[in-house]
Amino acid sequence: MRFVVVSAMAASLMFGTSMVALAEEATDFGSELTSDMGSLVNEAKSEMQAQPEQMGEDFKTQQEEMKSEMKTKREKMKSEMKGKRDQMKSEMKGKRDALKAKKHEMKKAAKAKKAKARKHAKDAAESLEPAAH
Repeated sequence: MRFVVVSAMAASLMFGTSMVALAEEATDFGSELTSDMGSLVNEAKSEMQAQPEQMGEDFKTQQEEMKSEMKTKREKMKSEMKGKRDQMKSEMKGKRDALKAKKHEMKKAAKAKKAKARKHAKDAAESLEPAAH
């Protein structure tokens, strides 16, 4: 009988200690889950805090790119306009020079015509003078 009681006691102690061990493992598992969840929460918080900063940096980068693109376009347009202006100036100078040359030719022709008319008038006057004598 003693053997049965001792074995029953031993069995109950074993069963009790195994339950305690199971309970301890469950507690350890729970604390591991809690620490894992805490680390996940901390990671998520840090990512969420980093996201607005990253978005701000991305926005600034995008804004700087747009500014540089606009500056490049503006410079390109300025150079194109300067080229067109220079071309128009040269065309206008050519037209002005052509008009000056034409005016000069007309003055020269008018002068020659006037000189020719004077000469004819002088010749006519000379031819009339001897006939009058």
